[in-house]
Amino acid sequence: MYLVPHTLYPIICYITIMIGKGSMHIFMICAIFFYSIISAAEERATLIILTTPDNANVFLDRNPEKEIEGTPFENSAMLLGEHSVFLVPPNESFIPATYDFTLQSGKFFEIDHDFLRRNQAREAYSLSPSAFHIEANSGFSYFYSFDSNSISKIPFDFRLGLPWGLGARLAFPVQTHKEWGIRDFLLGMQYNYFPLQIGFAADWISPRGSGFSAIRLALLAEQNVLFLNLLENLIYEYSRQDKAEFYLRAGVPIKHVFMPYLAVREKIHLPLKSHLFYVEPGALLQISNEFSLEISIPLAFIGKNANKGFGFYFGIHSDFSFGKKSKKENYNSTIIWDVNEVSNKEYKKFCEETNHKIPALAKMKEYEDYPVLSVSLEDAIAYSKWAKKRLPTVNEWKTLAASYSNFNEFCEIPKLKKVYEGRIVNGIRNFAGNAAIWLLPEDQSSSVAFFAGSSYNDSPEACSRKSVLTDISSPNGAEFIGIRLVRDF
Repeated sequence: MYLVPHTLYPIICYITIMIGKGSMHIFMICAIFFYSIISAAEERATLIILTTPDNANVFLDRNPEKEIEGTPFENSAMLLGEHSVFLVPPNESFIPATYDFTLQSGKFFEIDHDFLRRNQAREAYSLSPSAFHIEANSGFSYFYSFDSNSISKIPFDFRLGLPWGLGARLAFPVQTHKEWGIRDFLLGMQYNYFPLQIGFAADWISPRGSGFSAIRLALLAEQNVLFLNLLENLIYEYSRQDKAEFYLRAGVPIKHVFMPYLAVREKIHLPLKSHLFYVEPGALLQISNEFSLEISIPLAFIGKNANKGFGFYFGIHSDFSFGKKSKKENYNSTIIWDVNEVSNKEYKKFCEETNHKIPALAKMKEYEDYPVLSVSLEDAIAYSKWAKKRLPTVNEWKTLAASYSNFNEFCEIPKLKKVYEGRIVNGIRNFAGNAAIWLLPEDQSSSVAFFAGSSYNDSPEACSRKSVLTDISSPNGAEFIGIRLVRDF
C-alpha cells in the first residue's frame, strides 16, 4: 500500500470526513492509516556486516561518526527502508567500499566484503588479494627523452589472484610511436605472504625482435608506517645484459579515496655499466569499489647515454573479486545481541499480557523509555520466552566484554539513560554504566544467579572495574539490574 507523508493524514481525513458527512467508514479508514504509521515506525530489521580483513570502521547513512570500532558488525534495530554504508578498512593498504541497500521487515541483510588492495603501480609489482580476484590495468604512457627518442605506448597488465596467496600475471605493452606493435610479453607467477605483507614473483619476458628471453625475479613488500603507505620492489633480471631495479612508492592517503604519492626508480645495467634514476610524482583516485585512476609524471634526470627526459602516465585500473564468499571461521558469533536494553514500556506490555507484577518505575509514563530494573531472574527468563529470545550466557557476555579495549566512553559519568541514548559500539548501546544485566544460568533452579556489567549506581572507577567481571548475586533482582536479550542466529 502506498503511504503518503504522515503529516498529510489529518488533512486527508478532515477532507474525506467533510465529504462523507461523518460516515463511520471514514473514521475507520483514518484509524487504519494512523495505526499503519505507528506500526511501521516500530518495525526493525537486522544488518550484519563481515569484512576481510576484520576491524573495519562502519559509517551508516552518511553519518560522519563511525558506528563501532571494527567489524564484524551487527545491528538488529535498523529502521526499514533505504540505507547506505561506508566501510573503511583497518589500514591504508586497502580500498574503502560503499553499499546502498533496502531493509525489509523481519529480514536479515548481510554484507560480506573482501577489501581490494591499493595495488596499482606503474610498471611495478604489487601485492594482489589472496584468492579469486582479477585485476586489469591499462592506460597511456608517453616519455620524451632529450635525444629525441620519444616513446609512447599503451600498457596492458592483467593479474589473477588465486588461493593460498598465489597469483598469475600477463603483461604486454603496445608500442604506439612511429609504428604499432607489441613490445614484449611478460608471463609470471607470484606468491604473497600476507601476514608479513611480502611477496615473491618470477616472470618470463620475451622482448620482441631481440632473439633472446629473460627471467625476472622480484621481492616486494608493503607496509604502513605512520601516515605513509609504502610499496617496495627489488628486481633482478637474468638476460644477456643483466639488470637490477629498485622501486619505492610512498603515498599519503587523503580521505580514504585519494592518495598522492612520490615514487623513485633506479635501473642499473650490471655490473654497474650504466644506470638511470627516475622520480615519479603521481596520485591514485578511487572512483568506485572496483575502479580507480592513476596519473604519474616520470622524470629521468640522472643517468648515462643522454637518456634524460620526462613524460606522463595515465592509467585506468579495475579490480574484481569473484567466487563464493563464506563467513570467516573466526567470526564465532552465533547470536545477535539486542542493540538496546529492555525498556519499561516493553516490559509493561509483557506484564499486562501475562499478569506479571509491573515494577514501580514501569508504571510511570516519564520512565517508559528507561531500562526496566528491579526484575527477578525468574521474571527476566519469562520475559525472554515471551519475546521469543533468551538471556545471554556467561561466556557470551565475556566474549562481548573482551571486544572492548576500554570503557571510558561509558564510565566517565555513569548515569541512567534512555535505552536509545548513546552511540552504538560493537553492535550495542550502553554496554556499561547504565544497567547491569541478567545472565542465563546453567541450572535455573539454583539459589544464586549471575549478572554482569556495571550500572549507573557505580563510580567511574568501579564502573570500569566491574565491566570486565561477572558477579554472583541473589536471583531476586536489584534496582541496578536490567535485561538485555539475544537471539540465536
